[in-house]
Amino acid sequence: MLKAITPLSLLASLLLGTAARAQVSAPPVAAGSPAPAAVVAAAKDPAAMALVKKMSDRLQAARTFTVKGRISLELPVAGGALATAYNDFDMSVRRPDGLATRRSGDLPEFRFAYDGKAMTVHAPGSKVWATTAAPATIDAMLVAAGEKGDLDLPFDELLVADPWAAITAGVTDAVVAGPAVVQGKKVEHVVLTGATFRLEYWIDPATALPVRSLVVYLDHPLQPHFLVEISGWKLDKKLPDSSFALPRPQGATQVDFREAATAYR
Repeated sequence: MLKAITPLSLLASLLLGTAARAQVSAPPVAAGSPAPAAVVAAAKDPAAMALVKKMSDRLQAARTFTVKGRISLELPVAGGALATAYNDFDMSVRRPDGLATRRSGDLPEFRFAYDGKAMTVHAPGSKVWATTAAPATIDAMLVAAGEKGDLDLPFDELLVADPWAAITAGVTDAVVAGPAVVQGKKVEHVVLTGATFRLEYWIDPATALPVRSLVVYLDHPLQPHFLVEISGWKLDKKLPDSSFALPRPQGATQVDFREAATAYR
């Protein structure tokens, strides 16, 4: 979800507590008790950065990939509270000029395709379809999708040509939170923090691929979360051109691109 190529324009696409700083507020010290040891803020732990670099390199080297998963995102509702919406997605990527994704669940069903020449969207619920010219690369297309339709795609920092640069832009602290288990796999949990965000990855050390990612928007008063549970990675799979085509379905009305994109929100 990148309106500029940074890791955290992410709110929530299908495209987003500063725990990563490892700073804990100490309880009051009783009179006569020894002062507690100072807690030192974690800077960029080399072990954490190495895990993220390996993940980034693995994805950057893939010419194509497909992936699926489940997204949960917190959105404002009446009264100002946050409510969590759950959606399933699948995605196909061909670098540098192909991307297609589909979303279904609590939010309206939505389809998006990009073939290096055009961006196309379809909202089956409202029976609208739209297409518009697009730049020649995924990186430029992600920016154009934001400008033309306010569209952000999920974990877009992993989709660009240089994931390492996108992920680490603005990161001030990084730490390995420790081992964890996700989907029955032992993984490494990495926390990255910047001035306005906390970004977490759960990385499978056997594949160097993420199985979960989380963004917390620290600069928003409610600090909404955007969580992606990722499964089914397939790298360097042959993908036909038809994977990135989205012809107008029978019964769908062609409308302005921005109008059709509103179904994505």
